[in-house]
Amino acid sequence: MALAASALDRLTARLIKADPPRAKSLCVSLLGDAMEPHGGAIWLGDLIALLRPLGINERLLRTSVFRLVAEGWLHAERHGRRSLYRLSPQGARNTAHAAQRIYGATDAAWNGAWTLVVIPRTTGNGLAERTELRRALEWEGYGMVAPGVFAHPRGHAQAAAGILESLGIPDKALVLSAQDLPGVGGLPLAALAAQCWNLDGLAGQYREFIRQFAPLEKALEGGRLPSDDPGAPAAAFTARMLLLHRWRRIVLHDPQLPAGMLATDWPGHAARALCRRLYWALFEASEAHLGEVAGHGEAHYRPLAAEALRRFGGPAAAAAEAIATGSPARASA
Repeated sequence: MALAASALDRLTARLIKADPPRAKSLCVSLLGDAMEPHGGAIWLGDLIALLRPLGINERLLRTSVFRLVAEGWLHAERHGRRSLYRLSPQGARNTAHAAQRIYGATDAAWNGAWTLVVIPRTTGNGLAERTELRRALEWEGYGMVAPGVFAHPRGHAQAAAGILESLGIPDKALVLSAQDLPGVGGLPLAALAAQCWNLDGLAGQYREFIRQFAPLEKALEGGRLPSDDPGAPAAAFTARMLLLHRWRRIVLHDPQLPAGMLATDWPGHAARALCRRLYWALFEASEAHLGEVAGHGEAHYRPLAAEALRRFGGPAAAAAEAIATGSPARASA
């Protein structure tokens, strides 16, 4: 028997009550996941309507949008009494940068190379600069292996250089490539993983994600909401936003280390697989609701970008995985 929309609403309402999402962060999740593939623009009234079922009232949302404009994420356009908000070039870049970590695979082979960012003491960096740089590098997944030395096994030198440039200190830090020397017998960099990253805490977050959303998958027998249930699209959209928001909140703090540096039963793998199956099981119905609320035949609301259909490997991969694992959630290919 397919899951009724009312039952899906109850499951999501329980999760929202236990851990209410923050308005600004949830707004970023919606803009990046739902609106960016449709052009990245939305009327304020539509944004309010979409986020109200997730516990975000109009006052909080208006404040959040105002802050996102001030921080350069959004551009505001006045059309009479209506306000249209559009992802700025910076917001689009931020969204695209985060997308690989949110939706992309993490099991690519590792060649053993590390990217290091070193802050020499003699460059005159102040405490505020060092603190801001450390925060930016940690957000990017870097761990501190020694005072002033940050490392990442999958880091891209261009991304590290971009961080330095954005902070206005491109000439005050070194960006290096490093590799363990064979036969030397020294301590391998990978041995510092537990010291550089809070892997136990991250594993706990992944287990909690599975605990929270596994009941939703169990309830999604057949993976489809009833087509004759008028509440199904709205329920699917709310569930999709909550799922993606919780996933995004964890995975953007995951350094995504190579498999050889993680426990064999690393819960991040199971959590990503669960998120993939649920995301695609909810996607079709949720898109119907999004189009109903935010589409209106407006020129700014574009057809779904093809890139969105490759998220988490695509709906066909999610459906095949669900069948192979005996999962009740079936993604619509």
